[in-house]
This record gives sequence, C-alpha cells and structure tokens, in this order.
Amino acid sequence: MSFKHSTQFWAVALAMVVAVIYLGSIQYSKAADSGEQIFQSRCTACHTIGKGKLVGPDLAGVTSRREESWLIRQIKEPDSLVAENDPVAMQLLQEANGVPMVSLGLSDAEVAAVIAYLKAIEQQAEVATGLPSEYLPTVIVSIVLLIGLTSVGLIVGRKKVDVR
Repeated sequence: MSFKHSTQFWAVALAMVVAVIYLGSIQYSKAADSGEQIFQSRCTACHTIGKGKLVGPDLAGVTSRREESWLIRQIKEPDSLVAENDPVAMQLLQEANGVPMVSLGLSDAEVAAVIAYLKAIEQQAEVATGLPSEYLPTVIVSIVLLIGLTSVGLIVGRKKVDVR
C-alpha cells in the first residue's frame, strides 16, 4: 500500500467512525426524547428519578439494577408479574404499601423509549463523574491520528536506503 492509498484509507476510516458515532447518538437521542415525554406525562405521578420515593420507587439507576426484559414486563404488564409472584415485583408491592403499579397501556415502542430515556439519564450521571462527552470526538481523532502516524512511520521505515 502506497503512502497516498494509506492516507486515503485512514481518512475514510475516520469519516466512518465519526459518522457511526454521530448517527447512533442521534437515533438514541430521539428515542430518549420521546421516552422523556412519555415518562413526564405517564410516570411522574408515582415515580421520580433521583428525588426519592413517591408512590412507586425512585427509578435512578433502575436500568443497571434490573434486566431489560424484566423492565419491559414491569412497565407493560405489571399485574402479570404480581400474579406470578415475581420476587422483585412482590417486594416493590410491599414497599408501596400494597398499591400495585397500574398498566399504562403503552405500546412496545413507547416502553422501549421510556427505557432508552432511563438509560440516557444513567449515562448522563456516569458522564458527569467520568470523561465529559464533548471530549469524545477529540479522543477518537487522537487515537485514529496516532494509528495513522504509526502506519506512516512503519511504511516509511521499510524504504531501502543505499548508504555509500
């Protein structure tokens, strides 16, 4: 591979990485925005996120404490989990003084959007304690640049020089 082709390869690779990150964050952001609207209109009467228990439990960190399949069932059909004597659902029912979660009649897409919103809230909390998200493009560009410069060095280093 010549230097020109190597440069073109790394430029295309960098463009693809940036596009994937950007487009993925747009899709996730749309779902989280939709989920926030649903959460605000349907869930805030009983739940908070990080502000303590209301009728139902505080949902801060719920996506890391519970499996997504369980969350989907709990949001979509909470009465069936109680009917099955699911241990977590029974504990939540006891903590809510016997007041069961009502079925909200949400579609699968709405449930997924609410879960995406809850995950986005958790990621924001993690980012607040870790590397700020605005540094991510700089970190990615730096890594790609280091790989590119290393490749250039290796390619240039292979040249045979006749020293007389």
